[in-house]
Amino acid sequence: MDATRSALVGAAVLFVAILASGGAVADDPVTLTVSVTDRDGDAVGGATVEATWETDAGDTGSASGTTASNGRVLLDVPEGASVELDVDDDRYVRNRPLAIANASETDVALGVARSGTATVTVVDGENRSQAGASVTVREDGRAVDRGETDDDGTYETARLERGEYEVVVVKPGYVEAEGRATAGPDGAVTVPIERGTTTLRVRALDEHFDPPVPIENGSVEASSSVYDGEVTLTDGTASFTVPVNALYTVEVIKEGYDPSAERVRVREEPVTANATAQRTPALSVEPANDRVLVGETTRVTVRNAYGERVAGATVEVDGEAVGETDDRGEIDVRVPATGNRTIRAQDGAVASEPASVEGVEANESGDGVGNGSDGNGSEGSDDDAGTTDDGAAGFGAVAALVSLLTLGAASRRRGR
Repeated sequence: MDATRSALVGAAVLFVAILASGGAVADDPVTLTVSVTDRDGDAVGGATVEATWETDAGDTGSASGTTASNGRVLLDVPEGASVELDVDDDRYVRNRPLAIANASETDVALGVARSGTATVTVVDGENRSQAGASVTVREDGRAVDRGETDDDGTYETARLERGEYEVVVVKPGYVEAEGRATAGPDGAVTVPIERGTTTLRVRALDEHFDPPVPIENGSVEASSSVYDGEVTLTDGTASFTVPVNALYTVEVIKEGYDPSAERVRVREEPVTANATAQRTPALSVEPANDRVLVGETTRVTVRNAYGERVAGATVEVDGEAVGETDDRGEIDVRVPATGNRTIRAQDGAVASEPASVEGVEANESGDGVGNGSDGNGSEGSDDDAGTTDDGAAGFGAVAALVSLLTLGAASRRRGR
């Protein structure tokens, strides 16, 4: 009993402690003593230092403080957290925050540099300013700033540590160009760019098949902010000469096909890409007979846009569903009355154009009349559906009976 009572008391104390701390046991804070110095090693006072962190549990937070005249500031952060330190000051800057992987009670040296900027001007071969050019500023191969030139063809960098940087400029239709810029009180550089082209080769493929097969006829359209063109397919391929460094949308253009728009990034080397399309979804119904005896059936085959038989398609006669096609894409449809009967098929959202079958009475005559599931009273194939041995569809038996009766009458007349 004493052990049980002790356990209950311990649990109650822990519960009260959790409630007092806001419902969770927080990480213990540790103090970072941050010393801020410039490139000469001199203390920087009056600078705001910002700390942001994420704990192993995924919690995030931040803290900030201003350095004293000796360049130091104390910041409390969760023990073991991943912390980044940066400076927010008009005079000094860091190109990248200082990362601390596992925070503990320790001294941290945070180096800063005098801040500066550079103005990048982009012009073409005729010295015309180029708006909309992408500018990337790199330090030791790593991007530290990026932006885009304005209507005057210029871009002013963010505040950077003073020094020299690599500047890379690219614009759709132009070859990538490089320059060197010095970030300082009045740093500036002009970067000229030139137009360029490369080859875009597009293969048109019908993705209905696995693997996809080439689309032999038709054309391909390619468009971007600096180009719009259409090229006829040759052996399933279209080749374009296009401006460099642009994002293209390519589509197969062919009657009866629905294209899939593909996005292709073209830089300065030749590019080969695929563009896919499929036939526009469609259904067709094919009755085995044009004329059918009332009350009898005719076999109906449903096919898709590729001429393939469609299983599970709903078939209607005069707007009333009569069943679904079997695994062979077929169904035996009964003709309920005389006159033209309309047959349609539907598979999902795709509906066929109507087909017409004429229902006739048994005493009517004429070619093309069926009187069985396949038009001749037997389960025949598509090739022999709706025909009889004498070629008069549906009336072979009647013709034979009439012939026998005629022969019998003639014999009686001769016997007289």
